[in-house]
Order: sequence, then C-alpha cells, then structure tokens
Amino acid sequence: MDILQNNKPGQQLQKPSGLDYWFRVWLGCYIVTMPFISAFAFTDIVSLPLIFAFFLLILMVVRIFKTGKLPVGFPGFDLVIIFLFFFLVGFSYIINAWGNSKSLNHTVAYFSSFLLFYVTVKFAFFTIRDKTFLLNRILQLVTYTTIVSALFGNAEFILWNGLGIDLNKLIPRPNELEASYNVTVLGIFHRARGFAPESGHFTFMLELFSPLTIYYLYFSGLCKWNLIVKFLCIALIIFSFIFAVSTASFVILPVAFFLAAVVYSKTILAFIRRRFQKVVLVTAGSTAIVFLLNYFFSVYALIFSSISDKMDSNSYDDRQDRINFFYQEFSRLDLIKKLYGTGPAGATLLGFDESKSILSLYYSITFELGFLGMLLLAFLFGYILMHSLKIKSKIGFFLLVSLIAGILHYHFIANYWYPWFWFICIVTLFYSQYTNPAIADLPRQPVK
Repeated sequence: MDILQNNKPGQQLQKPSGLDYWFRVWLGCYIVTMPFISAFAFTDIVSLPLIFAFFLLILMVVRIFKTGKLPVGFPGFDLVIIFLFFFLVGFSYIINAWGNSKSLNHTVAYFSSFLLFYVTVKFAFFTIRDKTFLLNRILQLVTYTTIVSALFGNAEFILWNGLGIDLNKLIPRPNELEASYNVTVLGIFHRARGFAPESGHFTFMLELFSPLTIYYLYFSGLCKWNLIVKFLCIALIIFSFIFAVSTASFVILPVAFFLAAVVYSKTILAFIRRRFQKVVLVTAGSTAIVFLLNYFFSVYALIFSSISDKMDSNSYDDRQDRINFFYQEFSRLDLIKKLYGTGPAGATLLGFDESKSILSLYYSITFELGFLGMLLLAFLFGYILMHSLKIKSKIGFFLLVSLIAGILHYHFIANYWYPWFWFICIVTLFYSQYTNPAIADLPRQPVK
C-alpha cells in the first residue's frame, strides 16, 4: 500500500493546537502563493511566498526558544552544507566586496533565500505533528496551485492572441519592465507567462510541480475526481507548456522522465505487466489525442519552429556571450581566488554592468563563490538525489522527475531565489525521512 493511502477504519487526524496550528496555516498559505513571485509582489524582492516564509521563520524562532530543541528528523547533512555555504558567502563578501552595496544586496539574497525557502520551510515540515495529514495536504495544494496557474496561462494566451485582451494588465507587478513584458514566438504569438516574470520561469515551475500533480491525480489514491476532470487538468498543463513556448522545457521534461524511467525501470515494467491492458489503452488513447492535436493545431511545427527560432535568436547569442564572459574572466583569476570566487555580484565588482550577469546557476555560483561554492551545491544536489532514491513508493519516481528537471533547468537560469525547486527538495527529504524506521516519532505505514 502506498504510504499516503491512509484509510484505516477509525483512524482520525490529529487536531492541531497552538504553534502546530499556525505552522499549518502559514505553510498552506506559502504553498498556494508560490507561483506569485512576480504577480501581486510588493517589490522586486518582497513577494507573497517570501512574506509567508518570513511568518514561518518567526514561528520557527518562537518554537526553538519555547522547546529548546529541534524537531526529530530536521537536522541533516543538507543543513551542514547550507551553513557552510553561508560561511563561504560571507567570507567571499568580506574578502572581495566589503562596503559594496550591490554585493551586499546579493549577499543578503543568498542568505535570505536559503534561510527562508529551505531551512525555515523544512523546519515547518518536521514540526507539524500529523505527518500523514501534511503529506496529503501538500499534494492537494500543489495540485490546485498548478492547475490554477495552468488555467491562467491558457486563458492568458487564448485571450491575448485571439481577442487582443491582455490579462496581465489586471495584475499588479513590482516594476514596469515585468508589467510590460511582451515576448512573441516566431513574431506571431504572444507567449504565456502565468504569474511568473517570464515564460521560461513559468514553465520551470510547471516542470517541478506537474509531476506531483500527475501523481496526485492518478496514483496517490487520494483524488476522487472523475476521469474527464483529471484529463482536462492534464490538458491544461500540457497546453501551458505549449503556449509558453519555452524551448528548454520541451527538451528538459522528456529527458527528466526518461532518466527517471531508467532508474525505476524494474518498477515500471512490473506495473506494466500487472496492468497491461490498461496501459495499452491509455497509451493508444494518448497517442491518438496527440496526433489529433497536431493535425488541427500543428503543435509539432510550433515546437520545432520555436526551437530553431531560439537557436537563431539574439537570446541564444546573448546567453552564449555571457558564458564566454565567464570563461574569459574566470580563467584570469589566480588559483586561490578561483576557490572562493569573485564575491556576490562578481561581475559588478570587476567593473562590468549587469548585462554580463551569467544566466546559469552553475556558472554563476562558480564565478561568485568559486569551486568551493560549486562543490557545496553539488553536494547538496547529490544528497537530495540520494534520498530520492531511497523512496520505494510510487511518488519517488515523480519526485525524481521534478528533481532532475530542476537540476537541468538551472543550466539555463540562475534564479536560486525562486522557492519552487527548494520546496521539491524539502518534500523529497521529508518523504524519505517519513519512511525511515530510524525516525522513531514519525508515524509509518507499509510502503509498496
């Protein structure tokens, strides 16, 4: 039985009280506002999820002072890595940029992002007592959030390109540049971007959350919606990818599913053998729908045209110029400085403007925090992937897809201050710990 299928007769959810109740409330608010990193944000920095994460931080401090201890399962090697990362960020700032306001802003961004979106949210997960309720509610809220975001993305694309109605004019955004975002594909269609600043960032969120949505709808045993509603939800998500026309996502998500399928090949083959007829029917139906959609809407042509258009665009050239800038400037550093980097906002410290900022997390971390920073990030990702492989129930496959997609997508963006990927990391670690017999006070059930 899957660990989330908790239908034992007479078993009741634990009633929350005190701090536990408020951890549930603010964590729920945090999850449902995660898409709104641009829409409804107060400033470029202060977004809705950041506000609710700050409330969770206050609760974390209060609970630590009240109890004098940390929740069971919360401490881990990942926190050691993050606090070493904090030390490196502070050291690199002091050595390279003491007194520089731009670098100080970036230093604060490193500290606040990992403290609020990782440490604090992880603390909330392990503090809430009713773990089964928490896991069920997480899946529900992530699914609802993903569907609402996809629905808005579909409406945004259809109304803008079909009727000339721009829904984004109804949504406040923190600056004029984001508010006036207007990017077309092939010079014809306006791209959907949902509640994110850009289309590619919107699909980054969908890459991370849609696998969990699929799990909740079809494999968790928790969703009681009929098949038509489930199908429409998946269709909304697929069309959101298409309407956002993010070249990276067209490549990353299939690769992520393929790599996860290789890892879980034995489990998948066993599942196919058990439900062969159903798998054949679903595969045939899905293939027929894809061909019909492509026949009427030329989806394949749109995807391949967008990829070729991206390869020939100024965006691709600009990205490549920034990578070339990294190799050119980083190679000039001495060996010691290559270890701890040029400091937060390194390009600015070297006298270059922000047009030289590197649009890849891995290049950016290496440039600003050196080989040590990149090594710590690799350790963190490796630690989380290792825990994902310990999950033996069906959700492990979908979490692995999300993790692989996020790790691959960070080659194309450097936005570590978005909460989405860190949330998936925390869910993975929490679920791995939840099934770990060594954690004595976490309720456990048989895992399929």
